[in-house]
Amino acid sequence: MAFNVKVEGEADIQKALEGKQKEVEEVFIRDLNEGADIVIVSAKSKIHNISGHLSESIDKNEVREKNGKVDIYVGIAKNEWFSKEDKYYPRFVEKGTSKAKAHPYLRPALNENKKQIQSNIEADIKALTGGEK
Repeated sequence: MAFNVKVEGEADIQKALEGKQKEVEEVFIRDLNEGADIVIVSAKSKIHNISGHLSESIDKNEVREKNGKVDIYVGIAKNEWFSKEDKYYPRFVEKGTSKAKAHPYLRPALNENKKQIQSNIEADIKALTGGEK
């Protein structure tokens, strides 16, 4: 699940951030990791299962591409519970099936916390550029 952050005043921001590329990257990665942690806690609180395997399997994964892009994904980690035959179970819980009602946990967790994550990023970037936090 991904979302984008819209940046307004791009020219002013670019000027204020000149020479601070490494610091900006560190702020984004830290804030996205913290945001992923918030989403994980929220998603786990929404799961209604007895065994706890689904809840225990929610994790994050940081992916760095050669072009410098960093993505942090929140989802189900491959493990002994959700490997071969059961690998679709988490998706069936989230989306439902023709015979079972959906019990969304990931999408609502992201939607509930998206504004807070964006606010944290904005505040930290403002602090980096000399603005208020």
